[in-house]
Amino acid sequence: MAQPTLTKSIRALEVELGVALFERSARGVVVTPFGAALQRHAERVGLQLKDATDELAALRSHAGGPVVIGAGPAWLRRLLPEAVAGAISRQPTLRVSLLGGFDDMLLKGLRAGELDFVVAELPPLENARDLDVLPLTTDTLGVVCRASHPLVGRKRLAPRDVLAYPWVMPPHRTRAHQRLSALFVSADLPVPTIAVTTESMALLLRLLASCDALTFTVSTTITLPEAAGLVMLDVPQLAAKRAAGIITRKGAWVSPAAQSIIEDLRAICARVQRN
Repeated sequence: MAQPTLTKSIRALEVELGVALFERSARGVVVTPFGAALQRHAERVGLQLKDATDELAALRSHAGGPVVIGAGPAWLRRLLPEAVAGAISRQPTLRVSLLGGFDDMLLKGLRAGELDFVVAELPPLENARDLDVLPLTTDTLGVVCRASHPLVGRKRLAPRDVLAYPWVMPPHRTRAHQRLSALFVSADLPVPTIAVTTESMALLLRLLASCDALTFTVSTTITLPEAAGLVMLDVPQLAAKRAAGIITRKGAWVSPAAQSIIEDLRAICARVQRN
């Protein structure tokens, strides 16, 4: 749309609504509180329209999918592949996209309608008013390092014992990073200096295996093939529990294909817990 046409349309909308959506000045154009409120509603309408078109497309094609799933690093390597494989074996025409990442970026994609569901740590209730959550597992978070690390074998380490070593962590915006910082603050200690931040779990694990660095992650991480030789230290004050599971947008349509994968994943998690 040409700029003059867009400007004319905005002005017509402002007249119809009786409010200014933008403030115009020599420094540029700024969205007003009225404009911001309208934007939020427009985004919700856009998501509802996407849900409607996706549902109609699924009904029309009978092909199943595409299903776009966001998942944390451990889920991508451990339980989710089995669930997706089961769905594909039942429905060979199913199309699935698997996107990995840390919790903050996954939830951003989910809220934007880019993902059908997310498998990751469940967000705090106060940050999930617009989401539906389905708990699947409970994990333990703790300090992880290579088996030859000087601290391995020592019992009941204190938080100050791990401050002298370099840390490799996901970005600060992630909950694992924020939780680690909070644990040190609660122990009246300085937050450790992070030597390397990375969004790549493969790189993080490789660095841990190559030097005496530490990280803060879930216990299931050290069961991954690429984490061979890594162990969790005994640091009671730096241990925590977290719930993980499936996250969807509240009220959003979930396709039969996506629901099939969710049900498979629930059954797999239940089986693992029984064993």
